Amino acid sequence: MLIHRKPSSLIVPPSVDLRRRLLLRGGASLASLASLPWLPGCGGNSSADFDPAPGPNNLPQGCVPPATDTAAVPRGLHASFTGDPVSTRTLTWFTDGLEDPGTFVEYGPVWPGMSGEQMACEPFPARAAGQVQQTHGVQALTHAATMVALQPDLPVRYRVGAPGAWSDVRVLPAAPQGAFRFCHFGDHGRNDASLAVLDGVRALQPDFFIIAGDLSYANGDHPTWDDWFNRLDPYASRIPMLTAPGNHEAEDNGGGAYKNRISQPGLGYRYTFDYGRVCFLFSTGGSLVGGNLAQDADLVAELAWAEVELSRAAARRARGEIDFIVLVQHFTIWTDQSGREPANLSLVLLEEGKLLRYGVDLAVVGHDHIYQRSVPMGRGRPREDGYIQITGGAGGQSLRGFAPISHWSATDAIRYCFTEYIVDGPKLTAITWAVDRADNSLAGGELTEIDRFEIQARDSAARRLFAQSPEPAIGGEDAEKLLANTRRRNALHHRSEPL
Repeated sequence: MLIHRKPSSLIVPPSVDLRRRLLLRGGASLASLASLPWLPGCGGNSSADFDPAPGPNNLPQGCVPPATDTAAVPRGLHASFTGDPVSTRTLTWFTDGLEDPGTFVEYGPVWPGMSGEQMACEPFPARAAGQVQQTHGVQALTHAATMVALQPDLPVRYRVGAPGAWSDVRVLPAAPQGAFRFCHFGDHGRNDASLAVLDGVRALQPDFFIIAGDLSYANGDHPTWDDWFNRLDPYASRIPMLTAPGNHEAEDNGGGAYKNRISQPGLGYRYTFDYGRVCFLFSTGGSLVGGNLAQDADLVAELAWAEVELSRAAARRARGEIDFIVLVQHFTIWTDQSGREPANLSLVLLEEGKLLRYGVDLAVVGHDHIYQRSVPMGRGRPREDGYIQITGGAGGQSLRGFAPISHWSATDAIRYCFTEYIVDGPKLTAITWAVDRADNSLAGGELTEIDRFEIQARDSAARRLFAQSPEPAIGGEDAEKLLANTRRRNALHHRSEPL
């Protein structure tokens, strides 16, 4: 059941630690970030020029001196998870050149009362070796290492690299066992609005954040990827990040750079995981299809995979194991962005039926550079048992305009923004925060609430109704038609977008 409310004070579940929320009625000031526990700059090195973390540059006794080989210093550090999100975290970073200086993560719990100096400089009780591969398209290496057996109720401090070339020490929050929060935006880029969105996300300190495709807009330019990850480092090394690929990721040899630079569950570009009582399914939506036969054929396999995974999720929800099913992908299904309305017809034909068959609750998307939320819908019409689509493609790169607004639309805005989701038992509350003013000038750190809604978990009768067996996979001539239509759609986007 959808409950739509006008913007008001933020609803924070009582089970959520209010120290991490930094929420104010009508706005959250980024000046309050000064109260966050940034670590002193001791015991490591950093190549990120955008890190605003304060702290002395002196090295307290026992800390490791700076590296002399700057090529070995980790850069572009970002956190995710490839396994259990409660007890593991995976770190990914880059070094210059093709000689591996060492691929390790050292880590340990942050005990109550630990000072910043202790977090940064005390010995780490655990170390794990990782994997390394050449970074796609450049003379650099991509490193990944996973922390395991984390204590679920304590933050974790860590550093990555190797002796003589460690990163600065960072801290990741513990994964909550009850209520949790995540943020979502898409179409990010590398401008001032992009950084304002990241600043806003960090001010709210969610448990993780999602980028729904079109991350760096590198379009095959690998220094752009490097610059984007360096800008991301101060944020994503302290808050885990998960992503879906977009059509601009396809510009790098069918997503080669994207797949190489980010560590995620499953295949890395399509995957599922549970967080609390929510099942997330990340799909490509066909965004990587573009002429590579092996890559294109994977879309047929992905549709069959999604059918099975959604069927399993619906059955688990009927058994009371989860409360919500959330689809994450880049492409919108229905849209009112001018020039793209009324719909992405390939997805209407191939994907929307699955969302309706298995009772997907939310479709969290990007692609269109607007903010738009639907009512519960299906087939372009309001539908009480349908899904809600949240289009969050106003994550920094640019803004677009609207065609006439459809009757399925609940809210629309041309604002740089992101959406925060609070999941507390059988209730999901979403708040969309703008980082700009009404004239689209950046607001200097103030967040303005522009939308809010609530969803209650489906009742037991609806859960049973949506617990269905998967339908047969498509093949033969139908599969060829599917691939041909998807190639035409993606080629049209590539030709028409300066996006």
